[in-house]
Amino acid sequence: MWTGTIPGCIAVVLRLRRLRPAPAAGHLPVVHGDLKPDHVVFPDRADGRPVFLDPGLGRGRLQTDPAKLISRTVLGLIASSPDLVTARTTATGIEEFTDVLTADLAPDERAEWLRYLMVLWLMDTTNILSTYLTCPPDLPLPEHAGRLTARAETVCGLLEITTAGLIAGADPQAAWRIALADVVKAANR
Repeated sequence: MWTGTIPGCIAVVLRLRRLRPAPAAGHLPVVHGDLKPDHVVFPDRADGRPVFLDPGLGRGRLQTDPAKLISRTVLGLIASSPDLVTARTTATGIEEFTDVLTADLAPDERAEWLRYLMVLWLMDTTNILSTYLTCPPDLPLPEHAGRLTARAETVCGLLEITTAGLIAGADPQAAWRIALADVVKAANR
């Protein structure tokens, strides 16, 4: 069990509370709810139709599933400490993924969409990290959880710098590009 403290993590939580989106009005789409790499399999072939496992279906913002998928992908990247080329390729893939999701949005809609995406991504990442760090020592966790707790300061540093930019009112599109560059740095430490 984690017994240390990480400077800046309290500030991250306070910032995320201030940044959290207001409840959405109107009709919300159905979302998977727990979308992560482990819940997407390709039973026939890599370029075949995916199958989604363990859905926690509910209504939510369009950014919910992409945010969780990005959160889990980034945490997996940081836990695996890949080489620089792999880290950059993954970050580029995440950026291309969001570009496709926002291709039909007007610039101001895209900026707001990205802002919500980042807040939800950072909230999910904070939640996962705090769960791992406060887990009872006799509860078995996945192997990558141990690697993440060992790199908790790196994850918290990424959360700290990204939330600081959002609180400061940075343009969401610029903040998104900076966040992805910071993901590469965090993964490659």
